Amino acid sequence: MDHIIWPKTGERVTVGSCGYYAAMALAHLGTNVLYAGAHGDDFDPALVEPLRAAGAIVELCSLPGATARLDLVYSETGDVTHVHYDEGGGAHFTASDLPALFWDAPIRWLGTAPHTFHQRVAEHSAQSARQLFLSTQGEYRDSVADLTVLVPHLTGVFSNMGEVSNFGFGSFQEAVAHLRQLNPQLTLLITQGAKGAWLLQGEAAYHVSAAPCPNLVNTIGAGDTFAAAWLLQTMRGKSPAESLRWAAAAAALQMRGYGCLAQPSAKEVDDYLRQVAGELTVQHSTRIDIG
Repeated sequence: MDHIIWPKTGERVTVGSCGYYAAMALAHLGTNVLYAGAHGDDFDPALVEPLRAAGAIVELCSLPGATARLDLVYSETGDVTHVHYDEGGGAHFTASDLPALFWDAPIRWLGTAPHTFHQRVAEHSAQSARQLFLSTQGEYRDSVADLTVLVPHLTGVFSNMGEVSNFGFGSFQEAVAHLRQLNPQLTLLITQGAKGAWLLQGEAAYHVSAAPCPNLVNTIGAGDTFAAAWLLQTMRGKSPAESLRWAAAAAALQMRGYGCLAQPSAKEVDDYLRQVAGELTVQHSTRIDIG
């Protein structure tokens, strides 16, 4: 469960975290998605009904103890200023608890979970030649050792500029250089809030501007929607520029509501992208220029 403290709205509790938001985004955008994980004795199954209603398959295992809890405190500008993760009963959650359907998936996506859990799934995915993406949400701050073991097994990392700078490798540019050294094939999709996002693949760097939001309510979950939309379009063979523009439009629409409550459909994204296409620029270069 996410316990999110936002300056303007106070605390809100929802099923979390990036895994749930990404699953909601993918389901609403029209792809087949499985949401798998664990919960504790205090969990209300009705909380995941909106995800089932969106068309996703939900398979959760029950473990004794409390449901894992992530406390996130945001600043007025939308940056995370405090993160605290309590595994609860999730400390006993292992890769073997995941359903068979998860292991059958050609593309796997890891949300917030213990580092050891991430590592086991990553090793299995590498052995079975499955694509594996990781969303970070503050749990890899100053975690050079764990990232050094994990990154070589990953297809891509979804994060934001502040988190990448806090991995422990040094500055943002130094962190990117270290991650690329650990895995030259690694894809990095890095959001930068109102300044847009970066896609780093090999020696290529793409930057997309942020799409204007038609009715800004809350920015929580926008990065997860951006990543989900980008991945979906990339899976469908779209170019980096096309995928980034579509993702930017999807993220802008998601901010019409709180978290995962206003996820757009693919048609909504298509329609909105036609409206704002002239404002969405994609720059392609071989270096990262941070503005």
